Amino acid sequence: LGMQLSQSHFMDLPQFEGRTKPIIGICAMDSKARSKAMANILERLQATDRYAVVFFGEKTILDEDVEVWPVCDFLISFFSQGFPLEKALQYVQLRKPFSVNSLVRQFLLLDRRVVLEMLHHVGVPTPFHVVVSRDGGAKIHPLLQSVVEQRMGFRLGAESSTVSEVEELDPDTLRVGTRTIRKPFVEKPCDAEDHNIYIYYSQAQGGGVRRLFRKIGNKSSEFVPGPAHVRTEGSYIYEEFISVDNAVDVKVYTVGNSYAHAETRKSPVVDGHVRRNSEGKEMRFVTALTAEEREYARAVSKAFGQRVCGFDILRTHGKSMVMDVNGWSFVKGNDAYYDHTARILDARFQEALRRRWFARFVDPDTVGRATYESRWVLKGVFSVCRHADRTPKQKTKCVLQSPDVVALLDGSASEVTLRSPAELSRALDALDAAQQSPHADDPLARIVHVRDVLARKIAMPGTKVQLKPQRSPCGSVQLILKWGGECTHAGIVQSQDLGENMRKDLLLINRSLLDDVRMYSSAERRVLSTVAAYGASFLDDSSASFMDRVSVRADMLDDSTDAKDEMEVAKQQLRGFFDFSGPLADNPYSSPAMQLPPELAEQGPHEFLHEMYDIIARLIARMERNFARLSPAQLAQLQPDWCCNENADLFRERWKKILSSFKSDDSVVYDPAKAGELYDSLKYDALHNRCFLERIFMSSEDLERELLSDPDQQTSESEYPPDPLFSQQDVRTLYYKAKQLFDFVTRNEYGIEPEQRRKIGIQASVPLLRQLIQDLQAVRNESQARTCFYFTKKSHIYTLLNLVFLSNMPTMASYDKVGELDYLTHIIFEVYERKPDADADVQREYSVRIGFSPGANCFHVLDTNIDDTHALK
Repeated sequence: LGMQLSQSHFMDLPQFEGRTKPIIGICAMDSKARSKAMANILERLQATDRYAVVFFGEKTILDEDVEVWPVCDFLISFFSQGFPLEKALQYVQLRKPFSVNSLVRQFLLLDRRVVLEMLHHVGVPTPFHVVVSRDGGAKIHPLLQSVVEQRMGFRLGAESSTVSEVEELDPDTLRVGTRTIRKPFVEKPCDAEDHNIYIYYSQAQGGGVRRLFRKIGNKSSEFVPGPAHVRTEGSYIYEEFISVDNAVDVKVYTVGNSYAHAETRKSPVVDGHVRRNSEGKEMRFVTALTAEEREYARAVSKAFGQRVCGFDILRTHGKSMVMDVNGWSFVKGNDAYYDHTARILDARFQEALRRRWFARFVDPDTVGRATYESRWVLKGVFSVCRHADRTPKQKTKCVLQSPDVVALLDGSASEVTLRSPAELSRALDALDAAQQSPHADDPLARIVHVRDVLARKIAMPGTKVQLKPQRSPCGSVQLILKWGGECTHAGIVQSQDLGENMRKDLLLINRSLLDDVRMYSSAERRVLSTVAAYGASFLDDSSASFMDRVSVRADMLDDSTDAKDEMEVAKQQLRGFFDFSGPLADNPYSSPAMQLPPELAEQGPHEFLHEMYDIIARLIARMERNFARLSPAQLAQLQPDWCCNENADLFRERWKKILSSFKSDDSVVYDPAKAGELYDSLKYDALHNRCFLERIFMSSEDLERELLSDPDQQTSESEYPPDPLFSQQDVRTLYYKAKQLFDFVTRNEYGIEPEQRRKIGIQASVPLLRQLIQDLQAVRNESQARTCFYFTKKSHIYTLLNLVFLSNMPTMASYDKVGELDYLTHIIFEVYERKPDADADVQREYSVRIGFSPGANCFHVLDTNIDDTHALK
């Protein structure tokens, strides 16, 4: 910071009660501070047994005065969206900790003009550029100006352009003041937080503009053809467009002046498609830096005062230029990087320790135990979590009066479920009897069908028969046969990964949260499997003996019948909405609260379903032709390995059932349940049966050509691996339509109007809400910390989240921005406790933070690179 330290900073290290370890303070927004990458680095630092770690937390950072922020010895603090940088700088000036990254010099990174000026001063090459400043030029923080003058001997802003005059001389030439630049060029907002960057192409290249933006799903840019004019409002840098080698950018991550890690990624200017791995992260590949690039890394880290820093390099024709500097940046999923970072930070901290650079020990009376007690401490964590990845749920049902089937109720007036092998065999015998001597009013064809399905599925895990007595004088029973819905091997991996990450997170924040852990579970097998895998990782207990302590609460975490009637009202409205074939404006079942997806609104619900049915019918016809023409050996060649008890015949059966579900009496019909079945199968096959899904729906001619082709000759000349794009366009179109339908239907079947959502939410969640309130009150009234998990099904996640949004609490995301609540979606209630003054006779204060994660979610699952686990993480 360019400040002179007084001699008092070098006094001997005092010994506070229970506080002999120096403290690493983490002052950043929670999404960064509690990220997996940060946890990996801090875990390694704590493994040295030399440090304690304190997380400031967003509640403290945003709402509290800096005087009551935790006191620390080493500070990791960096800017991201929403972070109060000026306030953090005040804290540094007040407490004077050892800062890993200079806070004041982070103001350099907020304006691209200042970044370029600094790079120019230290001799790091950048692309040719001109600047349009319609805001009067970059605003330089006074303290930053002083630090740069003192440390580097020059004045920021002296070279900055204040030119605001811009003229397009011809379609390819732009004049800025007295300077010109020709297309192709890049238009960057001077505001470094504005990522809406445009690339303008010359007439010789066909014209048009590619608009880059922060990644949305698997898109990072879009191309707009035709004439394009530069933006006329705001301040911009116009930069020469550099055609990079191998169509890749280089991301460099420095740690101090001696270590730099570099990775390549596909440039967003290629086609705007983002390549992702199974964790949903952008795919990147480690690359070596040249000696010249390593010098750039040292220069950038030193000039910007950022020991941990990221910047972008463009490589072209053997030369390199720096494009942007990003401040604190993590490498994702690279253990070697985490090892190096922790080792370098540890060495730097130990050097500072030897020099006694610790502000917290200047005045023991003001920075002792009282300061620690007065900070917000995470005391309770309560997580409502959906189960992990499962196989597609399937069912078939019929209403029968056969005495043999009715006898399966054993006289019960309520629902009966048969699960064991003996019970299912008894059900099969009853259906055999019903088939041989059918009741006059029973549909024989349905009996034959249900009996055939049960005979084939009886040995599959999770198969069950539900019997529901019907209110009729004839003594009938509804028989529902269900199979599938079992936790997959991918679900086990997902659960273990999430449990391990949560354990690391809580160990860093407050390890006493693991002293009292309670788990509640639904009675469903897939939920219990999730609990077993998650709990073993979270508790670090491979014996799984903890399962004896899991409370199975079907009344609290399985589907509730209390909300059934109101949900049926919503489903009937949805049926009417889709069955209506007139204009949308005349649809009597439509409501503004439904929030229609654009394509569904434009096409009309009835027509939307018809197009989906046509695609399914076309795909099934191709599949049937391929099954008829291919030999068993050729079918096996399409996908040699199957998982989750699947095979080619079961795949075929499932997809034929989907087709039949969309049609009745030669007309396309809608049932809300069918949206889930179709989307479930598509997503499941995209993860577990991608090879078969992509190939079995090809035309027979294309498929036979592919089977005859030589895979060794299908190599790419590029050093960069090709995009793993899913090639079957009909399946791709169907997937995106099915996802739109699923997201729309699932959101609305738990209530369309706000009051209906509230009513369904309360009816469905009363036992869960009571338990949550009881546990929240307990952690407030008791002295020890507590962690509770409530593992459940999709229905409770949607209804509980609806109640959160209807509570009128301020939220960072609006209700309409919430998409699919995928496997392992979790809603977390975090309880923070603080005693404002350790010496005052006042009550402790409490704050509740509600967090939300959409789980193992990826919008573009067809194009995601999946490893052998088949798991989205």
